[in-house]
Amino acid sequence: MGDNIIKFLNIEDSNLEADPPEVIGGKRIVHIRQKLVPHFCPICSYQMYSKGIYERKVNHPVMQDGLQLVLIVQQRRWKCQNPSCGHTYTDEFSFVEKYKHNSKLATIMIVDAFRDPHLTAADIARKFNVSDTYALTTFSRYVDMHRRPLTEAICIDEVHVDVSKVCNYALVIQDFITGEPIDMIANRRQEITEPYFTNLPTTEKNRVRYLITDMYRPYISYVGKYFPNAVSVVDSFHVIKHINGYLRRYLSKLARKLRIRDEERHREKEIYFHREIKFVPSKEYYLVKHFQWVILSNQDNLRYTDPPRYNFKLGYYLDVPEIEHLLFKIDPNLKDLRQLKEKYIRFNNAYGNNPKKARPALHQLIQEYRNSGYAMFKDIADTLDWHFDSIINSFIVMERLCADGTHISRLSNGPIESLNRIAKDLKRNGRGFRNFEHLRNRFLFAERKNAQMLSVPLPKEKYAVNTGIKRGPYKKKKP
Repeated sequence: MGDNIIKFLNIEDSNLEADPPEVIGGKRIVHIRQKLVPHFCPICSYQMYSKGIYERKVNHPVMQDGLQLVLIVQQRRWKCQNPSCGHTYTDEFSFVEKYKHNSKLATIMIVDAFRDPHLTAADIARKFNVSDTYALTTFSRYVDMHRRPLTEAICIDEVHVDVSKVCNYALVIQDFITGEPIDMIANRRQEITEPYFTNLPTTEKNRVRYLITDMYRPYISYVGKYFPNAVSVVDSFHVIKHINGYLRRYLSKLARKLRIRDEERHREKEIYFHREIKFVPSKEYYLVKHFQWVILSNQDNLRYTDPPRYNFKLGYYLDVPEIEHLLFKIDPNLKDLRQLKEKYIRFNNAYGNNPKKARPALHQLIQEYRNSGYAMFKDIADTLDWHFDSIINSFIVMERLCADGTHISRLSNGPIESLNRIAKDLKRNGRGFRNFEHLRNRFLFAERKNAQMLSVPLPKEKYAVNTGIKRGPYKKKKP
C-alpha cells in the first residue's frame, strides 16, 4: 500500500515509505518517511544513531479532490557515535527543499498556473492551498522574461494599464508573423521609448521591414528614427475608425440639436398649460440616439432580410430598411455621409495584395472626398493624403503562423489589438497592478508559446519590491 501511495504522489524517491492516507477535519493526511537503514558518518565512517523524529507539514498538489492533501514528512536526525566526531545531519527529501512547506511539484504547478491570464493570484493561491503572497513570490522567483529579437514585421500599440503615475499607457511590441509579444515597455512617452529603441542592436533594427501602427504620428516617426530599412504601415481598421469618429461626432451633434429643440417645445407647452408636464424626448431624438449603428456599421454587414421587431418605445415594428428611411427623413445628409464612408470600405476590400492598383484608386477617392461639399470629408481627405504611403503599404501581404498552419494575411494591427485585450483582462481581473515588472512578466509569460520558467530561482534582491507600505497588525488564528 505504501509503495502505491508513493507512486500515486508522483514522488521518484526509491527509499521512501508511506502510511495509508487518513482523512481528518477536511484534510487527507499521509505520513511519509525514509526507510530505516543503517547510516554511517560521511566524515569518520562510524555508525550513526537516530536522535529522534521531527515532523513537518508539506503541501503537495495531488489528490486534491475537495480535500487538501498534507504530507507529514518524518525526518530523523542522525548523530555519529564517535565521541571525537559528533557529526549530525537530518534526512533530506528530493521532492521538497529544506525548510520549505510546499513540495517542488507545488512550485512548478503554481508557476504554470500563471499562464492562464484569467486566473488571479488569489485564484491560484486557493487552488494550491497557499497564501496570495506565496503564489506571487513563487512566480517572481522563477519567471524572468526577456525581450525577444525584432523580426521582419512588427506591430506597435499602446495599452492602458495605469500601474502608476509613471506607467499610464504601456507600449506593446508584437511579432506580426508569429503573433507573440516581443516586449512591453513601461510607457509610450519619448523619454522612455527613445533610450529603449536607440540602445537596441543595429542588426535587429536593420532587420525590420514593416512597422505596423495606428495613425498616431509619433509611432510612424519611428521608421525614420530607428528602423532605416522599414516602411510605415497604417492599419486599415484605424482608418475606418477615424472616418467613423467624424460620423459619430456628427450624429452626436444632431442628437443634441434635437434634444435642445425638444426641451424648448416642452417649456413652451408648460407655459401654455400653466403646469409642469413630464418631459418625453421626441421619436426623432430616440432614433438618432439609439440607432447610430445603422450609419456606422459596414453596410454589407447589415441584415436587411431579418424580420421586423416590435419597438415598445416607438410603438411600431422596425427593420433595417425602415430605420434607414426614418433616419434619412430626419437628416437627408446622413445618406450621403454614409455613402462616402462606404466608398472607403469598398476601396479597402477591393485591392488586397495589390498596392500598385490601390495607389491611383486612393488618389481618386481623396479627390472625391475633397469635392464632396462636406467639411468633415475634406478633413478626412487631408488625413488620407498625409498617411497616403502608409495606407498603401497596408495592402502588402505576407505569411503568418497560425494555430492551424501558415496563412497569407494583409499587414494589419488586428493581432496586437487582440493581444492588448489580454493585458486589459489581467488588469481587470487583478483589480489593477502596482508593480509594472510583475505585470510585464505575467503578460509575456502568458502569451508566449512554451515560455520557460527558470531552473534556478532568482535571488531575493532581483525580485523583491519595496512598496513603501507598512504592514498592518494582524492576529494569528488559534489552532
